[in-house]
Amino acid sequence: AMVQKISVEKKHTDLASFMSWGYNPNISEKSPYHGAYLAVVESVSKLVATGAEFKDVYLSFQEYFEKPMKDPKRWGKPLAALLGAFKAQMNLGVAAIGGKDSMSGSFENIDVPPTLISFAVTTDKACNVISPEFKRAGSRVVILKPDYDSNGLPETDSLLNLFKSVTSLMREGKVLSASTPVIGGVAEAVMKMSMGNGYGFSFNPELSMKDIFGYAYGAFILEVAADFECGTLLGYVTEKAEYTYGNDRVGTSLISELYENKLESVYSCNIKTASEKPETVSY
Repeated sequence: AMVQKISVEKKHTDLASFMSWGYNPNISEKSPYHGAYLAVVESVSKLVATGAEFKDVYLSFQEYFEKPMKDPKRWGKPLAALLGAFKAQMNLGVAAIGGKDSMSGSFENIDVPPTLISFAVTTDKACNVISPEFKRAGSRVVILKPDYDSNGLPETDSLLNLFKSVTSLMREGKVLSASTPVIGGVAEAVMKMSMGNGYGFSFNPELSMKDIFGYAYGAFILEVAADFECGTLLGYVTEKAEYTYGNDRVGTSLISELYENKLESVYSCNIKTASEKPETVSY
């Protein structure tokens, strides 16, 4: 999510706008309905994980689909996605107040996956913002999940109650950092939370691979004090920069390098030589 203070002239403000997004193409190409529903859940959950309260959240959708032509199956994909997004809005009581759609996502025999991206926005006080990076070694890291129905979607009452619980814990000062699992599950969230301050992480050996890599939309990963118990234990933040699970361990620097180098040839972040240092210019 991104957070920015509202621009005002000649006076202080603590009011900030929050914005996030949600979309998983792997789910959407299997079921546009599920993909759109969970896109809404993801975008809203990211705002809550950033410290915003749920009550004044609004949405905007960006849709992109293959050319439907006269094929009923192709027409069914945007219809299923819109039904999923509509159901999510009705269940959560949030409205989409804008959007953009395109039905031109085809080139020769290549089609885009069914795409409905949910953008969520709200406002809250900047002092309530919780950043996602781990804050200190020794912290306990837990996950709080909503209940899921027979279709694998979060149960509405359970999810709304979880939003309230997480916000309450944050307002009470019990949360040091927070995130919500998305396309890469707990593993991705923990990786990114570790990167910020260069910490490592020791996973609870009782967790399964599904617990670590599976989907958990609407769940929250919270860094709390070592003596504070809530949710399900994921593990502990470590001073040593490595990820451990049972007897397996891997350095965080290796994972970070693999993660960051994916786009290095396109958007380079590494300054190779002294001659490549950017020129200092005056504005």
